[in-house]
Amino acid sequence: MMTEADRAVLDESYRNTRMGREAINVIIGKVEDDDLALDLNRQACKFIQLEEKLQKEYRKAKETPPEDSIMNRTRLWGGIQMNTLLNASTEHLADMMIQGNTKGITELMKTVKKNKSVQKEYYEMAQELMDFEEKNIEKLKAYLR
Repeated sequence: MMTEADRAVLDESYRNTRMGREAINVIIGKVEDDDLALDLNRQACKFIQLEEKLQKEYRKAKETPPEDSIMNRTRLWGGIQMNTLLNASTEHLADMMIQGNTKGITELMKTVKKNKSVQKEYYEMAQELMDFEEKNIEKLKAYLR
């Protein structure tokens, strides 16, 4: 049986992986720098791996992952379109991804801190995701001028 704390951390981790993957899917079409495209594709693959790992946990617990609302996806897509309308430079795209990863870490950290009784396995998965996003930020900093 999944506790409320377990559910909160697992749900936030799952939303985080999906948001990261979807943001990359939208941004990748605007990337002209081959190195950035390669880095983002690698990040997308890792987000997919983490998402699949989380889905396995939901199945083990006989639970379903949170639904992704069309509104959230539309907001993400629209936000990226607006943000890149006048500037789709490599530096700007990297900066947007840094901001997204930072927000992901922050939201997940808040959720973990509010749910101290979360089971160790879910805590470790959340930590793995935050560590991955920190590495993403470090890689993306190379594209800033």
